Formats: sequence, C-alpha cells, structure tokens
Amino acid sequence: MRPGTLAAIGNTPLVELQHLPSSTGARVLVKLEYLNPTGAMKDRLALAMVEGAERDGRLMPGMTIVEYTGGSTGPGLALVCAVKGYRLKIVTSACFSDEPRRLMRALGADVEVLDAAIAPGTVTPTDIDAMRARAADLAQQPGHYFTDQFNNPYVVAGLRDGLGMEILNQSAHLPVTAFCTGIGSSASLLGVAAAIRRRDPRPRIVGLEPAGSPGITAGTRGVFAMQGWSGFAPPLFDIDAVDAVDIISDDDAFATTSRLAEEEGIFTGVSGGANVYGAVRLAAQLPREAAVITLAPDSGYKYLGSGLFG
Repeated sequence: MRPGTLAAIGNTPLVELQHLPSSTGARVLVKLEYLNPTGAMKDRLALAMVEGAERDGRLMPGMTIVEYTGGSTGPGLALVCAVKGYRLKIVTSACFSDEPRRLMRALGADVEVLDAAIAPGTVTPTDIDAMRARAADLAQQPGHYFTDQFNNPYVVAGLRDGLGMEILNQSAHLPVTAFCTGIGSSASLLGVAAAIRRRDPRPRIVGLEPAGSPGITAGTRGVFAMQGWSGFAPPLFDIDAVDAVDIISDDDAFATTSRLAEEEGIFTGVSGGANVYGAVRLAAQLPREAAVITLAPDSGYKYLGSGLFG
C-alpha cells in the first residue's frame, strides 16, 4: 500500500450516462476521474512521474521537482510532493484559471505565474511554449528534476497499468466498442488504448483535439478553451495507436459541460464536457448494444469563477 493520501489515488467509478446519449445509439460510460484526491485524473500522472523517477534513481530525497502546467498536473504533483517530502516549483500562466494555482500553493508548491499572451481564459501556443522554456531553465539548477509531463517516459505505462486496467476490469461485462478522450500529453489516450487492446484489438480508439487548435488534423495551432488539452501533436503521441482524431469546438464543450451537471449530475470541467460530446457523437453512429467509454478528467469546481455554470 502507498503511504497516506497516495493510497486514495485511483479506483474511481465508471458510470453510464442516462440522458445525453441518443436512445437508439450506443451506451456511453464515463470514468469519473475528478473523484481523485485533488479532483483530477492528473493525480495518477503525477504519481507515475515521481515513482518512475524514484525507481530509476533520477529522483532522490532532498531534490526539487520542476514542472509547467496550466491546471491539474500541478495540484497532483503538489499532493505527491507533500506526501513524499519533495519541494515543488511550478511554472504556469495567467491564461489559465486561478483555482488550480490556489490549490497548488495550498499544498505547498512554489508557483510562478507568467503573463498571458492574449488574456486570462484564452490558451495559446505561445503561453505553452513560454511555460516550458521557463521550467526547463529552472530545472538546470543543481538538485532539480524536471518531470516534463509532455516528454515523460513513465506516464503512458503508468496510466496503462492504473487507469487502463481499472477500465478493463470495470467493463469486463460490456462489449466495449470505442474509447475516446482529449489529447494533452496523450498519456491517458495511449495508456487506456493499450490496456483495452490487451483484451480485444477491435475497439475503436479516437483522440480528440480542439477545433481552435487542430494541430494534428490540420497542422495549425490557435486558441481554445479545453484546459489540459495541447492543441498540437505532443511528443508522446503515436498516430498509429489511434483509429481517428476528431475535433471538438469550444461551444460544444461548454454546452455539454453544463448539460452533464444539469441532466446527469456529473460536475466535471470543460475537458470532460468535450470528451463526453465526442463520445456521444461517436455513440450515435453505433448500435445500441455497443458501448463507448470516455473520461471526466477534472472537477467543475475550478470553473466556478468562469461563469460556465451560471
């Protein structure tokens, strides 16, 4: 058993939507990842990065961890570092919501906030590039370790063996036909896909990217609302591991996020709304006996100040 709060990471429920999917299409099941300790799936990613580095001797007691993040990875790392006794330096941007920064600081992280390239609430490639460059610079200091989530060697296997195997076990009685989720680092997409295909190579694997920054499908980058998504092809992404990449608009993500809260009682963030929109759209193309699985990766609490929920 892992020490303290780390033992509470994982084992989140997989629930079937009752109202949003078409009555004639496939069933849609959502893994409620916002029920992890800091309210996000990224608790799993943070733990995989830290324990992988410990296992390989890259991270030792007394060292400082450095990461750049706009949302859920920061609180996840802050939690893991608090339990394990590491100092944590986070680089973020004012383009992201304030709630995650407050949670990071509450959990003991040092947080550096860069100015937004355009405005708060508008994520751009310039913001991401600036954050990564600053984090890489900080990590050059002696005794510092850069987890670098978009290039991390431990995250895909960590999410395969944790999140992916949970989904596999929870869906053992179902004819899982497809899995879809947004592409950030791509660790959850690739990890879950690898686990599902251990049992059956046939399920359709679909990555999702923002319509405002379709870096994979169109080769262009721009602004978008889904915090946690990348809007480009991240280094870990493997196009051969997926069957398709679909795009989701900000408006569809916002509308579905609100509907999930009001009609399903699922209080997730915009990336969760985008994932479910993609899953419901995919399910409409499949027969009733099929099943589509997706993720609600973070909580709606971080968006309460945005006006999303009225």
